[in-house]
Amino acid sequence: MSEQKKRPAEPGGEKRHRFSIGKIFFHNTFVLAFSFVVAVISWFMVSASSSDRGVTISNVPVEVRYSAAAQEEGLQVFHMSDETVDLQVLGNNLLTTSLTASDFEVSVTLNPSSTTVTGNTLQKMTVEVQAVKSNSLASYEITGVSPQEITVEYDRSLEVNLPIESNIQYSSDSGFYAGTPILSADNVTISGPESSVSRISRVAVNYQVEDPLREEASFTCPLTFYDENGQELLDISGMYLTMNVESVDVSIPVIPVKTVDLVAATVHQPTGFSSDRIQIEPSQITIAGSSETLSSINKIQLDTVIDFAQLDVNGTNTFTSNITLPSGVRNIGSSGEISAQASATVTVNLNGYTEKTVTVSNANVQIVNATSDMEVEQATTALSVTVLGPEAQVARLTGDNVSVLVDLTNFQDQTGTVEVPATVAVTGTQADSCWVTGDYTISVTISEATTSATARVANAGARQSSKEDAVAATPQD
Repeated sequence: MSEQKKRPAEPGGEKRHRFSIGKIFFHNTFVLAFSFVVAVISWFMVSASSSDRGVTISNVPVEVRYSAAAQEEGLQVFHMSDETVDLQVLGNNLLTTSLTASDFEVSVTLNPSSTTVTGNTLQKMTVEVQAVKSNSLASYEITGVSPQEITVEYDRSLEVNLPIESNIQYSSDSGFYAGTPILSADNVTISGPESSVSRISRVAVNYQVEDPLREEASFTCPLTFYDENGQELLDISGMYLTMNVESVDVSIPVIPVKTVDLVAATVHQPTGFSSDRIQIEPSQITIAGSSETLSSINKIQLDTVIDFAQLDVNGTNTFTSNITLPSGVRNIGSSGEISAQASATVTVNLNGYTEKTVTVSNANVQIVNATSDMEVEQATTALSVTVLGPEAQVARLTGDNVSVLVDLTNFQDQTGTVEVPATVAVTGTQADSCWVTGDYTISVTISEATTSATARVANAGARQSSKEDAVAATPQD
């Protein structure tokens, strides 16, 4: 089929003309108008970029400078009414639109007419703001500063270091000990205007723990400041203070406690002597430690050993003894605080007791630990012994109620007459509350057994020989 046959006939028998954007650029009239518009726009753009334009640079920081007199006096600015200013700048639009605060130097100079300060309050003065370009050759100008003046507060600088007092109110539950609160900082360094710092006399942390403690407590407390009259400085925000710490962490250690009896250590105490006559002050001690450690401790023995043989029936018999604590526990003193060293006073009551001197015969002296090659003879024939006890029992005592034991263990290599310490004791159940006072020795003569045996054999031989001679001289019947 031909092309004409394929296309349907258009209505009315007329052809439709389509619009083409590309064809309009071939029309001279359109091209002339379009060129004129582009030229006008380009002129405006070039004109705008090449003209001077005013801009505002905001929040430019202000630097404080000091005159020589201010520096010599040690003055320092602690507060400014404005720490930044706004600058109005005029210059080429292409340049001014790229400016920032770092392209300028803005300052005020502290140069008071009088550098004398009272130290009681901050001084104030109004100073002019000076602004310059960082690059003096840059082609723009500073046309205005806002604000033009700034009020500064100044004083001499002062720094102090004060201890932080603990004013923590707390209590511990029964069977527990709450130790001294531990602060994360013991001191605070405060610096600022002399007139402000000098108002602070002491620093403390205040806190009230409501419930009795059974375990460690931790919390954070702000610092509280007081003047010399003990009045709290409620608002310190206007004092322009700088501190290395503004609050402290507080912890209160809590450990179990137990109260145990103190007992006296004695030697030569008779079995019948009443324990009520030994008075200890304090009689008990409160110790702190782990639950496991405390469970095995029921009493603590005092360090000082009281020798009944050295007691004086007419004296006070009072002794002071240190208390050595078992490992793993600490002493809670009467003030409720842990004490590193503790002591107790022991008094032995001898009211109603008396003493008496009796004579002990050799029959009541026993010598022990003499070796087989030793010959021992007692040189002391009688020993005077002082006994002490209740009046009724002492009245019935005689030398027969006293035994003397002489131990030669440390004298086995010696010969001759020596003084040997003796152990003297009261015997018998009727004197169970009596004991011997003082120290005693017994004189004994020690010789070698072989020498004594030879002498006895020689003596026996001589006696036998004498008998034989007598027989030989007898006349025969």
